[in-house]
Amino acid sequence: MKRSQQLFEKIEEYLANTLSQEEQVAFEKEMAMDSELKIEVEKQRELHRVLSDTDTMAFKEKLQKISAEIKQEESKTNSYFSYWKIAASIIILFGLGTLLWNISDSESPEDLYLAYYHPFPAEDHTRGETHNDTKGIIAAYVNGEYSRVIQKLEGLVKSSDQERFKLYLGNSYLNTNQEQKAIFQFQSIRKSSQYYETAKWYKALAYLKIGKKDSAKSILSSIINYKGIYKSKALELSEKLLQ
Repeated sequence: MKRSQQLFEKIEEYLANTLSQEEQVAFEKEMAMDSELKIEVEKQRELHRVLSDTDTMAFKEKLQKISAEIKQEESKTNSYFSYWKIAASIIILFGLGTLLWNISDSESPEDLYLAYYHPFPAEDHTRGETHNDTKGIIAAYVNGEYSRVIQKLEGLVKSSDQERFKLYLGNSYLNTNQEQKAIFQFQSIRKSSQYYETAKWYKALAYLKIGKKDSAKSILSSIINYKGIYKSKALELSEKLLQ
C-alpha cells in the first residue's frame, strides 16, 4: 500500500459514508485483500475519535488561546511575560504530543480487534452448494464485497434455518462499521447451534471494536468456561485486556 493524498481522501470519504455503493463495495474488497490498508483505515478512524474527544479539544483550545496571546506579546520587545508564554505553549504542545503518542503506542481495544479479527471463513462451505443465489452470496463474502452480502442476506436470514448465514451477515456488518447490527446477529444464534461458540467470539470482538472492554471481557470469560476451540484465544485476549 502506497500512502498518497488520493488514498487519504478516499479513506476520509469512506469514513464519512460519502462513497457511492459501487465505490464502497470496491474499497471494502480492496481492504479485505490489503491488511495494511485496513489498518490505515482503522488508524484514521481512531484519529477522528481522538480529535473529537473533549479532553483533546480542550488542549487545542488552550493552545490556540496561548498562541493568540503570544502574538500580542511579540510586539513588546524583551518581554519577560512573553518568554513565559512561549515556554507554556511548549509545555502544552509536549503534553498533547505525549497524549497522541500514548494513544498510538498502546494497545487500544481497536488495536486488539485488528490483531485478533479474521472474517469467519466461508471457503469450506462452498463445496456442495447448488443454489446459484447461495453460491453468489458466498463468492461475494469471500471477495470482501460486504455491502452486496448484506443486501442479499438481510432478508434471507429471516427465512433460513442455516445459522452460518447469520455469521456471514454479522461479519459483513462488522466490516461496514455496523457493529450493533453485527452484535444482534451473533446474539440470535441459538445455544444448541454448532456455531454458538463462534458467534460468541465474534460478538466479543464486536464489543472490542466499539471500545466496550467490560462487555468483551464478560463474553471472553464465558468462552473460556465453555472450553471449546476458542478457549486459548479467549484466554490470551483476556490477559491483554488486563494489561
